Amino acid sequence: MADDFDDWTCRLDFPDGWIDLTAAIDLEPADKAAWAREVVNSVNPLDLVASRESFAEDLVSLAKNAEKTHAVLAAAYFAVGGANYAAFDVQIFGEDGVVLSLDEVESRLRSHKEIVGEPQVSRLELPVGPVIRLQAVYQSKGVFGFGRRLSERVSYALLVPQTSDVLVATMTWRAMEHSDQLTAAADALMPTLRFVPLDAEGIPLLEGGSSGV
Repeated sequence: MADDFDDWTCRLDFPDGWIDLTAAIDLEPADKAAWAREVVNSVNPLDLVASRESFAEDLVSLAKNAEKTHAVLAAAYFAVGGANYAAFDVQIFGEDGVVLSLDEVESRLRSHKEIVGEPQVSRLELPVGPVIRLQAVYQSKGVFGFGRRLSERVSYALLVPQTSDVLVATMTWRAMEHSDQLTAAADALMPTLRFVPLDAEGIPLLEGGSSGV
């Protein structure tokens, strides 16, 4: 990364089928709804099976979830027709003076209490550097603690160069019958990840197709 930056963000290149939710994360509720309507209105109505209202409601719900998790970037994967298949977000973790190793990050990912069974874990090399890839099934409690909800996730974790930050990008879905397709979509997306340094006013110092800074 460059030495003369005050903060940074990240970017990915979302292909067809993805809707970038990032711009809606910090909006007020009414503005989130207006944003969702604008997105829905940009879609060819002949391509929609779901109603425009339910499509907009899904977008608002996904943006709210991204806000709750303090995501710095979020997107959603939709099938043809407007059915939401998966959610994707990027979170940044870190504490001043605390520098984790990849082994420590892997241990924390593996220890998630909702993981069911043995996760699939591997180390990969992306353009931004070495990453941990963890794929697992998660089991969470339903409303009021009743019932169990299963989901599958692919998480990529990496150490952000020249910082003590850990970036974790996660794609989550419940449509297990589409796991192969969604896993491939997540794996195809991650190589486009790149860091973008910001100046003191939050303006990108460098943008473009560079895979690193």
